[in-house]
Amino acid sequence: MKRNKVKTLKNKAEKLWKEVCLLKYGKYCHVKKHAPHIKIKHTEVIQIDHCISRANKYFFLDINNGLPVCSSCNRAKCYKQKGIDEAITEMVKKRNPKWYKDALWLHQTREANPNFSKVWWLEEVIKDLEELKELNEGQA
Repeated sequence: MKRNKVKTLKNKAEKLWKEVCLLKYGKYCHVKKHAPHIKIKHTEVIQIDHCISRANKYFFLDINNGLPVCSSCNRAKCYKQKGIDEAITEMVKKRNPKWYKDALWLHQTREANPNFSKVWWLEEVIKDLEELKELNEGQA
């Protein structure tokens, strides 16, 4: 029963994370707009890329770690196309240099987030994301 609740909370939190990232950063491919020199066939399907790997659960639901890109760019990054990966990293770093520096250090020095599957932690994250969503909807 607890496992189902955790899974439901994780799904809800990830959905909110994506919504907030789209509201905050726009519903367009940032690679297409900010790195037009990269030759790739862009799509209309917009996804949110995790600059710091999804495997790092400290940053999985951090909106500073998300960047809207088209599905082609997201897939290219997954297949280790360095140009796309580097462009996304530079965009995230430029957007918030202090966050990126701190996040990169934590990413390199910390083990997995021990709270990622805790109900209380997920509920707190969801509450924070809901507040951010309201705030960003008010600015749209």
